[in-house]
Amino acid sequence: MKPFSIIMSLLISAVALSTVVWVGKYGAKAPALVIAEKKAKDAPTVDDLPMPASGPLGKIEVSELQFNFGTKSVGDKDQHTFTIKNIGDGPLEFKLGKPTCQCTVGKITKENGDEGVEGPIAPGETVNILVEWVMKSQTENFRQSVPIFTTDPDRRKIELVINGSVDQGVHVMPEGLWDLGDISPSSPAKGEGYIASKVLKAFTITELPRENSRVKVTWEPADLTLLKQYSAQSGYLVKVEVPQNIPVGQLREVIKFKVESEQGETSAEFMVGARRSGPIEVRGVQGASYNIQTNRLFLGEFPAATGKKVNLTFMVRDFEENLVLKGVSPAETRVKVTFPSEGKIFGKSKSYQVQIEVPPGPAAKHRDAEGEVLELQFNHPDAPDLKLTVDYNAI
Repeated sequence: MKPFSIIMSLLISAVALSTVVWVGKYGAKAPALVIAEKKAKDAPTVDDLPMPASGPLGKIEVSELQFNFGTKSVGDKDQHTFTIKNIGDGPLEFKLGKPTCQCTVGKITKENGDEGVEGPIAPGETVNILVEWVMKSQTENFRQSVPIFTTDPDRRKIELVINGSVDQGVHVMPEGLWDLGDISPSSPAKGEGYIASKVLKAFTITELPRENSRVKVTWEPADLTLLKQYSAQSGYLVKVEVPQNIPVGQLREVIKFKVESEQGETSAEFMVGARRSGPIEVRGVQGASYNIQTNRLFLGEFPAATGKKVNLTFMVRDFEENLVLKGVSPAETRVKVTFPSEGKIFGKSKSYQVQIEVPPGPAAKHRDAEGEVLELQFNHPDAPDLKLTVDYNAI
């Protein structure tokens, strides 16, 4: 091989080897691009402020780092002013960062209230930071902050914190169900509770209309000393009464109130529950389940084209006549009830096999709160009616 060819081969091999090393180290990017990306990665973030190259430095003093607003209502708007002072020998640069929540806003204002701009602050000069926020949801631990970046070498970043608790306008106490238990055959069942507010100094309530109302509701201003146990500053004592002649079975009735105050209008509600026992006892079935406490029949899921039927056992005590089903309300319900004309005698009781049927038809879902409620009317003087709920899903 000629000397020139040998030299060229060696040069080509060297270039190829260096190329392999370069790609292995940097990938497909040129070294200059890799260096530029490294510099960009190590560069200060947008919220950092460059320190002065020389000269005396500013030093920040803050009137307070945290403000607790106590307890406010959902939907309230509030604000607080923090004061920043430069107590250093040189100018102090500062910059507002992004608040932790869109419901919080930081603004720079001057001592006269006019809108200001970000730094520098001369030695001895003060600037106000107005923080505004909206309380959008209930929480016991509201906390939002506005960061401030400075050229104080000891405090490059501080946070102005807003905290407190956000409460709904009114509370029903006890919440949820007011269970009055079993109703005596000789007297109504009674109970009481409160509608109160931790944040409203005064409000009024108005009961909203109810369908098929069976519960009597009255209210009066509550004793404020009693409300203190709930940390409330206003409220009403609410009394409920369920008559003894409700249908045999379980009662569930929702009581709703309109609440008005200077802050606007809201609502409050609770449920009254009670149960009336009687001479008619309903027992379980095969192919379905029955809740004796709630008089609820669970038929489960079945084909709508075939429907479903089951028998419930009705036991009647101390009633010489045959129990007669006089009617079913509402009459237009899909569920059909077939009652036998005579019962089987068991000592002082009689047993009736009552057929409950969802006949073939279109798909329908009546589950949970949407169960079909039937009121059965009888000829029994002590149990003229009985409420039965049928829960099913015809698919």
